[in-house]
This record gives sequence, C-alpha cells and structure tokens, in this order.
Amino acid sequence: MILDTDLPEGSPAVDYFQLETDYTYEIGLTPNRTDAMSHLGVARDLKAVLGRALHLPESTIPRPSLPIRKVEVKVLSDACIRYSGLSLTGVKVEPSPKWLQNRLRAIGLEPINNVVDITNYVLHSYGQPLHAFDQDKISSGVVEVKTLEEGTRFITLDEKERKLAAGNLMICDGDEPMCIGGVFGGLHSGISASTTTIFLESACFESGSIRSTSKHHGLKTDASFRFERGTDPNGTLPALFYAAHLLGEIAGGTVCSELI
Repeated sequence: MILDTDLPEGSPAVDYFQLETDYTYEIGLTPNRTDAMSHLGVARDLKAVLGRALHLPESTIPRPSLPIRKVEVKVLSDACIRYSGLSLTGVKVEPSPKWLQNRLRAIGLEPINNVVDITNYVLHSYGQPLHAFDQDKISSGVVEVKTLEEGTRFITLDEKERKLAAGNLMICDGDEPMCIGGVFGGLHSGISASTTTIFLESACFESGSIRSTSKHHGLKTDASFRFERGTDPNGTLPALFYAAHLLGEIAGGTVCSELI
C-alpha cells in the first residue's frame, strides 16, 4: 500500500485510516423468531434473561409543518394488514455521517445515501422494513396497495424487467406500479440526488403473500426475509417515527403531512 510518507514513522494505522474499535455478535435464529431479527428484538431477550432495563430510542409522533403536502393511501388488498406513512420535505440527499456508515458496514451493509441508510438502519434496529418514495414522482397523489393483472411488466431497482404474477402485492401510483410490496423497489420511484420530498412507508404484509411473491421472482431481500416470516403490525409506528426523527437530524427533513 502506498501511504503518505510525510507521516512520522511508526504512526498507528488505526489513526491513519480513522478506524474504530467495535464488536459484532452473530447469533443463530430459528425461523419462528422474527421478533428477534433486530437489535431491539435481541435486547428484549437479554432484558428477560438478565433483568436489565431496556432503553428504546425516543420516537414521538412528529408534528407537521405548513404547508401540508398530503398523499392519499388506498389499501385495496387483504394482504396488507396495516399501512402507515408520513411525508417529509426539505430533504437533502447526501452521504451519511461517518457513525451511520460505520454501523451499517459493521453488519455487512454498504452505505448508499443518508435516506436509504436511515431506512436500513431502522430496519435492523426495529425489525420493521421501511420504504422511501420520491413524493414528487407520485404524480396521481394517491398510493394504492393492490394486485395488478398477471403478466404486467415492471422494472425493479436492479434494472431487470419482471412479469408480475396475479397475486403479487404492489404499491402503486394510481394504476402505475412503483414497488413490489414487501420485497423490492422499482427503478423509477426511488430516491435520487435530486429528491427533496419523500413519502415514507412503514407497513405490515401477510406473510404467505410475501413468501409467494419472493419465490416467484427469485428475490430475497432484508425486507422479504422478515415479512415472509411475519412482522408485528404494532411495529409500524415506532419505526416510522424514529426514521422521521433521523431524517430530520441527518437529512434536514421536516414532516409535512399528518400521520397516515
């Protein structure tokens, strides 16, 4: 490796590369323990065994600022058990702070940008998958959770065109698909460097539906891994509020809608 020769000989490499001392614990879980597929889930188990206090991140209902930019949501399928959402504006998409990047890398995730990194961080903290849409790309102003006609073509984030099965649950902009619900996002509705307003989704989907969709498309994601094993419908709000708090703190976002 070619290093800066102006440094004094014997300079610690850990200082040169700005490395941190950290520890990771790898645990084995049986498929029925979805509740423990997160840091807080494991902390609950440790609390039960050790009798120690459990310290949860602060997460209160954010108050919207004016003007309110509302997205209407229509749940048109029983496969969506609960759907929660918030809009935030004034978001500045940029690299995450060093501490967040380090925490993601410690569990094998590559940082992307502050918005995506926050949703991933909250997913692994709470075990609740989230998805952030560029709200300005929701042209109809209506998010519909429903199935589409079999054979409908949809381009996912990996730039592959997929044919939908009849039972695939989709998150749509009116009739236009944006995301394979609980599995994988779409190419054209995601966050980009120009995004300033986001619609943040926190939902609970029926496990059998997600398992079938994931298998049909050969897609295994952190979100589908949890949804197809069953997530807690009461978990959508704490994760949503914590993510909104981090988006304000790290990305400059301000809540601009009532809670949906």
